[in-house]
Amino acid sequence: MIFEDKAMDDFISTPLFTIFSIVVIAESLKTLFLGTVGAFKRGQKLIFINQEDANWLGGKTVSHDLADPSARICRAHRNNLENLIPFFILGFLYLLIGAHSYAGIAYFLLFFIGRIGHTYAYLNAGPMLRRNMYSLAWLSMIAIAVHTLIVLLSRL
Repeated sequence: MIFEDKAMDDFISTPLFTIFSIVVIAESLKTLFLGTVGAFKRGQKLIFINQEDANWLGGKTVSHDLADPSARICRAHRNNLENLIPFFILGFLYLLIGAHSYAGIAYFLLFFIGRIGHTYAYLNAGPMLRRNMYSLAWLSMIAIAVHTLIVLLSRL
């Protein structure tokens, strides 16, 4: 038993909590990786976000050149952050209300597949795959939100 409270121990021992935790950890690591790679790529080219860094290290500030590979990585990183926060909030609420495990596992895995596919497509400039994978992850978050609302409203 991890917690003295058996209910909490039972809660974190469910497959749903495990899948949610794995997806959050994997997406968080991907976000950290994209941020690091983006900074590394900019550093290689002596391109910096802040003027003071460019002055200090003898480079220039980042341009908005959409073809620049480091800009693409930064956009993928930003997009991942924009999706990770709502997923974490919605997924955690879903866990807390005790909604159906099988549906939750499906939602969480679909989100994860969509986000991995989206990042791959973003980094490799694949617009159709990127759109489809974004939509898959987005729809899974909508499903989590709607399912959570239905359960909550049924308790009123």
